[in-house]
Amino acid sequence: MSSNYDRPDGIFGALLAFEGISDSATIMNGPTGCKSYPAWFAEHAYPCRDKEPHFGAPFKYYRRFFFTQPRVPCTYLDGDDYIMGTCGKLDEIYEDVMSLKPNIVGIVNSPGASLIGETLSLKNEKGLVVRIESPEPSVPMGAGFQTAMIKILETISPKKQKKRKGINLVGISTWDLHWKDSIDDLKHILELCGISVNTVIGAGCSVSELKDSGSAELNVVIYRDFSSDIVKWYERELNVPYFESKFGAPIGFDALEDWVLGICKELNADPTSAMNRIKEKRERTADALLSLYTLYKPIMGYTFSITANGAFVYPVMSFLYDYLGMMPAAFSTGTDRTFDDEIEKFLKDNDLDVSDNVLDTPADVMIGDGPSIASAEFRGIVNGGYDVARQGRTIVPIKERPILGLDGTMNLLDAVMNTVRRTD
Repeated sequence: MSSNYDRPDGIFGALLAFEGISDSATIMNGPTGCKSYPAWFAEHAYPCRDKEPHFGAPFKYYRRFFFTQPRVPCTYLDGDDYIMGTCGKLDEIYEDVMSLKPNIVGIVNSPGASLIGETLSLKNEKGLVVRIESPEPSVPMGAGFQTAMIKILETISPKKQKKRKGINLVGISTWDLHWKDSIDDLKHILELCGISVNTVIGAGCSVSELKDSGSAELNVVIYRDFSSDIVKWYERELNVPYFESKFGAPIGFDALEDWVLGICKELNADPTSAMNRIKEKRERTADALLSLYTLYKPIMGYTFSITANGAFVYPVMSFLYDYLGMMPAAFSTGTDRTFDDEIEKFLKDNDLDVSDNVLDTPADVMIGDGPSIASAEFRGIVNGGYDVARQGRTIVPIKERPILGLDGTMNLLDAVMNTVRRTD
């Protein structure tokens, strides 16, 4: 059974790249069916992008092209358009969108529009426009995100800088569950080392920040599938080097320490304060593990399954196995193959036989997306779960819920250990 229920593809990834910029606008040249979910998701994942919430005010956008949704208006491609083309509609929607005063506009063809050869030309083009004429429906979402982001960067043209300071975070997007909280947590741990984050490429950044992004001393990879081509572009075009931890994403004590030490080594910064903070959390976790033992609940030997992208699966799998003594029962990385070699080596080195059928393999705890966890819990496949990926089950996230970083590590441990605590 496949757990890739929503099948996010390269077109969705391209839309994420535009919609993750705080002062951009995105036009979909296609039918309403291609835009409805991306438009809803963009507003749900980044609702106050322009500092003005739009939920609860649909009549403000109850007009042509927008269909009550404030984001990703479309040309509503219909029968006549497939014959005559959409250039007239495209000019009209562009003028409407420009009234919102974006600093960059992305225009993305739907697959149907690209098949009829829509060139996305405009009669009265103003400012920065990025066109995706041939979308990529058959590639993973991360690949589409990177293709669009590189086109955005080529259009904005960041300049090479002699004076450099700070870092850019690359590879996290608004698709990531609680992405703002994770970014804040990572910024905090880096601030303890005296390192500032200039911008997060494609997740809450502005056009101005992207123009200045070449002033960073270092690009730091978060998720490889959303960053590998982007950081190589920066290195090639702007001479900005990049760093990626051997563990992948910064989640788990060992992975987080490797991430911090690696960045500090590259920048000649002092990691002492950050390492001391991680040590404090290690000690707190040791106390919690002793509490489990007093309840005759040693966590060693309990099982877990995990479904997420490879750069998250690898550090979490090794963390739960090496640190807690838990056994992986099943895993899936969906369409992301970027950490297959590391995962396969880890399983082989530890002589672990693990299923690739996450939805149907019994385990004590499931880590992954909300619908998969809910399905497994309902069918009695797992005893509990922890949401780390879209779509999450948390509807109103009042408090901070980082998935990555030090607090993200503690949230993971809290969910896993308390599920074991409740297990008979």
